[in-house]
Amino acid sequence: MEVAGLRFPRQRLRFTRVYDGKATSSGYIVLDLKGIDLEGVTTLAIDVEELQGCLAAGDKQEQEKQRVRDLLGG
Repeated sequence: MEVAGLRFPRQRLRFTRVYDGKATSSGYIVLDLKGIDLEGVTTLAIDVEELQGCLAAGDKQEQEKQRVRDLLGG
């Protein structure tokens, strides 16, 4: 039995607290699957360090958005 695996590229992984108009405090991990051939793939492995980096980047982005809103008075 052959098991296919896929190393998910970091540039196709992101974190956001709002997805599809729904907000959550724990956030969403978004995997961009466009253009990836998934035939035969049975697992998707994501490095926890990369995931933590993605979480930190998402939080930083949210903080920057809030800072801009505050500066603009909205």
